[in-house]
Amino acid sequence: TTPTPTATETKERIQVSIPQKEGMQADYTSVEGIQLAPGSYLAVVAKDMDTDYWKAVKVGAQQAIDELNAALNYTGEDKITMTFEGTADSSDAEEQSNTIDLVISENPGALCLGIIDMQTCKTQLEMAAENGIPVIIVDSGVDSDLINSFCGIDNRAAGAEAARKLCEAIGDAGEIAIVAHESTTQTSIERVEGFSEEIAQNHPNVTIVQTGYSDGEQEISAMVEGMMQQYPQLKGVFCTNQQVSNETLAVLETKETAIKMVGFDYSEEQAEAIASQNPYSLGYAMIVAAARAAAGMTNDAFVDAGYQWMDQTNISSEELAIYRY
Repeated sequence: TTPTPTATETKERIQVSIPQKEGMQADYTSVEGIQLAPGSYLAVVAKDMDTDYWKAVKVGAQQAIDELNAALNYTGEDKITMTFEGTADSSDAEEQSNTIDLVISENPGALCLGIIDMQTCKTQLEMAAENGIPVIIVDSGVDSDLINSFCGIDNRAAGAEAARKLCEAIGDAGEIAIVAHESTTQTSIERVEGFSEEIAQNHPNVTIVQTGYSDGEQEISAMVEGMMQQYPQLKGVFCTNQQVSNETLAVLETKETAIKMVGFDYSEEQAEAIASQNPYSLGYAMIVAAARAAAGMTNDAFVDAGYQWMDQTNISSEELAIYRY
């Protein structure tokens, strides 16, 4: 684990910030007041280990672990530790299930899960409950009464906002398409639903001509090129995460096209607009929630980590540095 930071190092660490809503039971930007036994450990199983998003979640999580140890004056073998595991392929639900099984067998104080397939995790949630392990669901929601808390964003609201941004960019008229990540992942499902509902209800001159998923039969690049050929009047594309945003943008940049793209999750590649999540603060908040659960403290059912819309007008702003990862 990372050594406990000095006062100087702490000042240089990431400033954690999440929306504080009225009636919340806890401050998820602070470890103050959490009492965990010496040598406790918390486990995280992420959707993958390679994307910048989950790497940033890990950084925020480690910061929370470091600050817990500093607050409790734990050193050496008394330190609270964290394991952070994930799959090589963000669509490999079977590999993730095997990883979760192994982690549960090690009996962590609490378990944080970024679920790939919400249908395949029911057995693991039951196993965790049987072993008295509280589960914090991260990023993608799960419909279950066996979870302690969900840390993420309101994906339907963010999808609806993406629809408004894209419609503004194309003059609120024309054909658009959706390129989404896994069809079984809750973030993808909710973002597509929020986007589609906003178009149907409030943008009568905009038509969604196709919705494609990255776990389908085609590669994303082939899917996007096929959309452009089938719909030569296509004016816009909505992408639901960093991977599909980057791969879609790579195709658009090779073509002489005026197609606008709105996507989720920041990357160095820039598009018309990006809904950038706050993975550092999400990682921190999930560890606070996990530590509270392990200590027998109550959590809010939903901890909103928040998101920020960025485009060419504000993408370089210092105030939004936490959303660039």
